[in-house]
Amino acid sequence: MSKLVDSNYLMRYKLIYAGIFLTALGLTGCSKNNNTTTTLGNWIQRSDFNGNARMNAVAFVIGNEAYLGTGFDGQERLNDFWEYDPSLNAWIQKANFPGTPRSNAVGFAVDGKGYITTGYDGVNYLGDTWQYNPTSNSWTQVANFGGTPRYGATGFAVGDTGYVTCGYDGNYKKDFWAYIPSSNQWTLEISMGGNKRINATSFVINNIAYLFGGTDNNAEVNDFWAYNPATGLWTQKRDINNANDSSYDADYTSIERDEAAAFVIGDTAYVATGENPSLITNVWQYDPNTDLWTSRTAFPGTPRIGAVGFSVNNRGFIATGGNGQTTPYDDLWEFQPYVQSGTNTP
Repeated sequence: MSKLVDSNYLMRYKLIYAGIFLTALGLTGCSKNNNTTTTLGNWIQRSDFNGNARMNAVAFVIGNEAYLGTGFDGQERLNDFWEYDPSLNAWIQKANFPGTPRSNAVGFAVDGKGYITTGYDGVNYLGDTWQYNPTSNSWTQVANFGGTPRYGATGFAVGDTGYVTCGYDGNYKKDFWAYIPSSNQWTLEISMGGNKRINATSFVINNIAYLFGGTDNNAEVNDFWAYNPATGLWTQKRDINNANDSSYDADYTSIERDEAAAFVIGDTAYVATGENPSLITNVWQYDPNTDLWTSRTAFPGTPRIGAVGFSVNNRGFIATGGNGQTTPYDDLWEFQPYVQSGTNTP
């Protein structure tokens, strides 16, 4: 099988989605609440992760492959590193991460190379940064993270720049740092408004980054922010809560969570897993064009925190995670957003 995904993949499922949507519309009529019950979205279990089960690993995507490593297996922090090829549904072990074994780090990819920074080794907060070159399967240490050493931060990449914000260094944080690989420098940028936080979730749609969730002073936060690198400014979006008498946000309190996983398919993002305060299985889709969330088919795996989410060629995945500090997981799930739940698809 070719490593390239069929160019008709997304369009084929969009057509299926359109048919399902029109049928549902005819049956239910016009509802004021866009979050009424729906089972749109199909979960398929894929090849289990080949390494030890773990939580709070990092993942990033380069080209047609995803990379996953580090994390905590319930006993110790890890430094092994793996590649996942969705076209083969197979995992391949790569060169071990050479830094201190860690969990709760940040990963992102820029210009064909991956980066891991910050984290926790069980004793120390960390701030070293490492670059992975998939061509040579080798690691190089680069400039230390510009802020204080920390764990539980979140990161993303847009264009030729990686970004890291939030986390915990003994205090909750929301300082915002940009890393430019061409100059190997970190620069302090304008931070978002709102709450400091740990264990937030971020994703990127059409070169705009979005950040939500996490906890501040042990309380869930519900503010939601978008960052535009072209202007260098953050914009606050609708809060994720039942804020007014309109029906669209009646169930939004179930979106609030920390240690969630997210991925992007097409022009929409999907958020799953996490906790608030108990473990969560519900799944929500975010549309940046309307700034609205829609409920989708619940995650069918064991409820968990500290999973990773990633997208490869418009295919979204969630892997690993755990139930806290005792039981880690090694399963991998793919979400098909335009397929009815329970459909037996390849």
